[in-house]
Amino acid sequence: MTPSTHRVARWCAAQGWAVHPLSPGTKLPPANCRCCSRPTPTRPNPQYIEHETTDCRCIEAGGHCHGVRAATTDPARIDRWWSAEPRFGVGVACGASGLVILDVDDHADADRPANEEYLPGVELPDSARSEAFQSGWDTIAVLCEVRNAPLPWMDPPTLTVLTAGGGLQAWFRVTDPDLWHPGAGRLGWQLDLRAGRSYGIAPGTVTASGAYRALGDCRTVATLPSWLDADLRRTGHYRKPEPARQRPTARQLLATIQRPKSGAYVDAVVRAEVEQVAGAATGTRNATLYSAARALGRFIPTGQLSESEIETCLMVAGTAAGLCDAEMRSAIRSGVRAGISKGTAA
Repeated sequence: MTPSTHRVARWCAAQGWAVHPLSPGTKLPPANCRCCSRPTPTRPNPQYIEHETTDCRCIEAGGHCHGVRAATTDPARIDRWWSAEPRFGVGVACGASGLVILDVDDHADADRPANEEYLPGVELPDSARSEAFQSGWDTIAVLCEVRNAPLPWMDPPTLTVLTAGGGLQAWFRVTDPDLWHPGAGRLGWQLDLRAGRSYGIAPGTVTASGAYRALGDCRTVATLPSWLDADLRRTGHYRKPEPARQRPTARQLLATIQRPKSGAYVDAVVRAEVEQVAGAATGTRNATLYSAARALGRFIPTGQLSESEIETCLMVAGTAAGLCDAEMRSAIRSGVRAGISKGTAA
């Protein structure tokens, strides 16, 4: 008898693996609620609330918005999700679970690369001509031949899942999961690595293409084999973090901006808000930027600041904090509008 996906989710969580739901019959997380669904030009959504995923109130409240970001090992939360929809599949968040997953695809219609790109950077044996490659199964077999190694999920054995599309996902344990990065094709043709914020699909999950099934009897996860570890590092799936850059001070930032002379008080407020934004921690940056724009926007009705002057100052500060232009402009304009309303009411 196939165990329910609820039981599978609970079992995964007991292993220390963070899980999240997948929509019934698919490999994708359920749609976000309306407040978390970012609008697009073709799909406007006036209910959307601008926020960073790490600040999502739905996740705090136990919801499953944002898919892998909501992954948890909390049994009560898992029970609530799967009681509401027993047909949910089970996604396992790689980074949060300390895992990387080798994904071997079997796509007959996949585009074929030049012969030397089947295994980039690897000198192929004479037997490995292009006609020898029919799917990712052949690619990993040739890599193992070149490395004189067994198939990575065989020795030592590790939890391995046969996918609905005829491929395979081999699960491995790593000690520094935040430094591993996903990427399709870099290791080899029809080979993918799931890591970080990507996810694996637990056995028992059923999609329109069929069921995901465990291969063999192994239900434990082995450490990533050293030879495969070396190849994945070679192909850029593991990156050490760059040394942290020292952020500029508010005084240094403001020295680069030509700003209006609006009096000592307004100048002090601008300096304080720029300092707050430039020093904002990850997860609070958008909210801090919005708050700063709102605080400065109240000076627009009095003529002490203009919207373009506020945007110039806060864009420089937001860039120093690591925000991108599109998300900054949206947060600044929303905050300025709120500030103008406040200033007018006052």
